[in-house]
Amino acid sequence: MRGIVFDIDDTLYCRQDMLVQAAETVLGVKVPDWAEFITIFYEKSDINMDQLESGEISTHDINGWRYNETFRILGLPYEPSDGGKVADEYLELQSHMSLSDDMKKALDAFASDPDTKLAILTAGESKHQWNKVVMLGLDKWFDRENVIVTGDVGISKPDVRLCRMIENKLGLKPDELWMIGDNYDKDITGALDSGWHSVWINRRHLPTPQRLPDFEVTTDNELTSLLQEIF
Repeated sequence: MRGIVFDIDDTLYCRQDMLVQAAETVLGVKVPDWAEFITIFYEKSDINMDQLESGEISTHDINGWRYNETFRILGLPYEPSDGGKVADEYLELQSHMSLSDDMKKALDAFASDPDTKLAILTAGESKHQWNKVVMLGLDKWFDRENVIVTGDVGISKPDVRLCRMIENKLGLKPDELWMIGDNYDKDITGALDSGWHSVWINRRHLPTPQRLPDFEVTTDNELTSLLQEIF
């Protein structure tokens, strides 16, 4: 028996294109370097995560601040109100998001395998993350009782207590579990500290860390191909 635990954002689906497209739509300019934009935006994303998970600040508000900070650093033309407008545009784009066909096939295979249990461990504001569960149709493959949103439990990644919660829910031992995630510091570090196996989706091509995951991929195609290969 094995358990496969997925993060949501930039793991089950990729949100990076939507983040930049929203900015370009509102500002009316082309972002010259998408990779740099995403790097800065994600660096800002970690600053207020604890407040976001506790409900002190909304996803919309924190995204508006992240956007304005990214615009400022990149020297893009913007007004103080533009961050909120881009956050609104991003939410509109997210309302049409979906899983790739390859990811759906992989989840279909896992869900039909009696030796595999599936779970989700995702960080963020409770309502916002549960909306993604609904919009992506994840109920088809994941039992709601096996979905942990950090905003619901008051514990932030990479706290090993989150992994212990998953172990208890699935009735599995640490070495029977795999974490699939894009954030090394949050997803992979938590898995390594908990004795889990891990697959790191290194979309931003970050430097190789000292503590290695079992596998590293950089794109959705590489991820789904790897999942078919190792499972």
